[in-house]
Amino acid sequence: MSFPIRSPRHLTGGIVVFARVVDKIRLQAAGNLPASYLKSLLLPLAVVALGVGPSCAVSPRLAPNGSQAFPARSNQRANAAPSQPRRPQAGRADPRYRPATNFSELQAVAGEVAKTSGREIRWRLTLGDNPGPLAKIRGGLDDCTIFLHPVAARTVPPNTWAFIFGHEFAHRVEGLGSHSQTNPANELKADIAGARYAMAAGYRLEAFLGWVLAEPNQTSTTHGSLRDRVRAIAKHFGIPQNVIQREAQRYSKYRVK
Repeated sequence: MSFPIRSPRHLTGGIVVFARVVDKIRLQAAGNLPASYLKSLLLPLAVVALGVGPSCAVSPRLAPNGSQAFPARSNQRANAAPSQPRRPQAGRADPRYRPATNFSELQAVAGEVAKTSGREIRWRLTLGDNPGPLAKIRGGLDDCTIFLHPVAARTVPPNTWAFIFGHEFAHRVEGLGSHSQTNPANELKADIAGARYAMAAGYRLEAFLGWVLAEPNQTSTTHGSLRDRVRAIAKHFGIPQNVIQREAQRYSKYRVK
């Protein structure tokens, strides 16, 4: 082929086919697209139109570390009924316990949770400092960045990240202040609101609470005790403590494999 056109497998913001369609349109506008390609020009356009949802309505941005991050448009109500719990694909470890496969999976999880917040959020993920917090958010709803601990990004399960992302988004959606301005009461409010977002996206609260119990307890004047917050969240959503303890045991067994 003597004219420039990208492969249908070329990714643009995680979307296949799109770059090839753009190349064809440009060639057609310049009168250089061979007639044999005109018949197939509209089919990829239909595929792209069906595949690009609200979260892709804004061009992707690059995070400070060079990794690609996607602004997400959130238009699903947070009080919608939770979807069916996620089940692992055949041959793939359970997302409640296994680490994320790559950074793109974390972006996908964040996008799913952002959509259930009931607000439009333009966000990006990037790696933060080590040592540093597990996650922290900066900026407003129109342009915010969530910084992830670089070790945790490789080791924490996707199901757990869903609730962490929900917590961080809730700080902005519910107006609960920044990390330096927070207090245990606001942290619990963000926990509960963020849990609603994550559950509406299909993630499992009892598995997240079990993960927290399997980790060392942390206490601070701004965030309170993690164990106390676990008990308060479980009480709010009516989850028995023995269920959470069972999930903690499952995660502990998975972690030592």
